[in-house]
Amino acid sequence: MLSPDPPVAAAQRNTLGAWLLLAALFVAYIVSFIDRMIIGLLVDSIKADLQISDTQISLLQGLAFALFFTLAAIPLGRLIDRVHRPRTVSAGIAVWSAMTVACGFATSFGGLFVARMGVGVGEAVLSPAAYSMISDSFDRRRLGLAMGVFGLGSAIGAGLAFMIGGAVVSLVAGADSVLMPLIGEVRPWQFAFIVAGLPGFLISLLFLLIRDPSHATGARAPAWSVREVRDHLSRNAGFFWSVFLGVAAVNLSVLGTVNWLPAMLVRGGRLALANAGFLSGAMLIAGGVIGMIGFGALMDRLSGGTPASRMRFCGWSVSVAVLAAAAFPLVESLWLMAILFIAFFSAAAGVVSAAPSVLQQLSPGGMRATVAALYVFIINLVGIGFGPSVTAALGDALFPGGDGIRYAMAIVAPAGYAIGAALFFVAARHAARSTAEM
Repeated sequence: MLSPDPPVAAAQRNTLGAWLLLAALFVAYIVSFIDRMIIGLLVDSIKADLQISDTQISLLQGLAFALFFTLAAIPLGRLIDRVHRPRTVSAGIAVWSAMTVACGFATSFGGLFVARMGVGVGEAVLSPAAYSMISDSFDRRRLGLAMGVFGLGSAIGAGLAFMIGGAVVSLVAGADSVLMPLIGEVRPWQFAFIVAGLPGFLISLLFLLIRDPSHATGARAPAWSVREVRDHLSRNAGFFWSVFLGVAAVNLSVLGTVNWLPAMLVRGGRLALANAGFLSGAMLIAGGVIGMIGFGALMDRLSGGTPASRMRFCGWSVSVAVLAAAAFPLVESLWLMAILFIAFFSAAAGVVSAAPSVLQQLSPGGMRATVAALYVFIINLVGIGFGPSVTAALGDALFPGGDGIRYAMAIVAPAGYAIGAALFFVAARHAARSTAEM
């Protein structure tokens, strides 16, 4: 039986301090995704300079980032359940920012692979800490909206990554190298990494000034032991694993698509690289706002934001979006492609706001960061680790050359959505049964 900890008094939640904390986490998540996703716009420049294939690029996009991200997530989650969370976030931001800058100094596939691994290590801190702190700061009636606001940082960050990359490409168009003060000459794609990484150091300093919400509310429960966490997950395996694997399948679809979106637009001959970056970024931000804010607020209103209703909502929205997932890479009209992509992405964005809310609602306080870390571990191992590579490998094997990547996207995107939708309906049944037992 699922047994969340007793709720904190409403007067202690949804305060100005809670919203300010959420704003800081939102900004940090934007910076996180800029550093994570900017490589997607630089694919062809990196390929040309380092003489590597689409499959190797996909390893930089996915496996290199996911390798340490996933390995570090669970031990860091255990640590976060015990320490001052804002200071831990500060350290994580500093690490991933430094490693993003290090990507700008890489001159080989191996060097860039190692630097991308470092970006993953730093980012493994943010999500578990954020989910835990947000859950301690907002009551159930606002938790979906709060998680949606935080999750929106991923869409805005990914969108800005493509837009910033597009601006950098336009700024240095035609140049073989860029002269930077104190650094010297770097290639345009290296310049983009350095510019993307530097702002994170300022955000890191901000978190040194933030109080841990448990100090203000007394909401934080003692950390559970590994055995207690394991037993709790085992007792409720049907619920937790259907959520974990459902979001992982959706994540595989999205990351197997978004990482190749600018390249698809450029290789199809429809847009120049800079314009492809701006269009890709605008679509991601629009889909994120609709899914994470709109769907998050709507789910809070449906049945009072109960876990079962949130999971059913996810199941239906992802089911409807399967057709958009299959169609958007194949249509010729840019306007129609944009509309279909936004429909596809907004469904995934709704899932991103709902799943962490449900997991936090149905997890005791002393294990929330650990559960969040396990969730992050699984969805990113599947989504980041395999999504870009599955799409690239399928494209290289079945549709080599030209704009064949679009046909691979049209297979991967709907397949993951169909699996995810089925698992969300399973999760809804388990959540309803467990809530009734409580």
